Amino acid sequence: MCTLPLKIYWVTTVWPKWQIITPLDVRKDFNIDIWNNYDIAIIDNIAIWLKTINDIDISKEKFIIDEKWKISIWTKYQFVIPADIRKQLEINPWDNLIILWASERWLWLIKNDNIDFLLNYLNKTLNNKN
Repeated sequence: MCTLPLKIYWVTTVWPKWQIITPLDVRKDFNIDIWNNYDIAIIDNIAIWLKTINDIDISKEKFIIDEKWKISIWTKYQFVIPADIRKQLEINPWDNLIILWASERWLWLIKNDNIDFLLNYLNKTLNNKN
């Protein structure tokens, strides 16, 4: 039996002021709390990586991180996507993002129209296990 190397949570909507509300399951699994600060970055020019500050050594990861931004979680468990990320990934209000949890150290937010990124990741990961 094969288990998926990640958990697919939910599809969330980007609201008009660029906010994303974090679903309850994500909050619990990732220990997201209001007023905490997190790092957000772009991976492979497609996905957004949300991780806790001081939780991961970037040099040990397989991803190339060119730039990171800081975000804060507000009272309704929401955060705003930084403008540079919105522009580079062409994220617009009312876009849907798939929330993925690949480990206890990061979350991915992938646009629905970039689902091929998810499929390629799964294919590569599952092939490496066999």
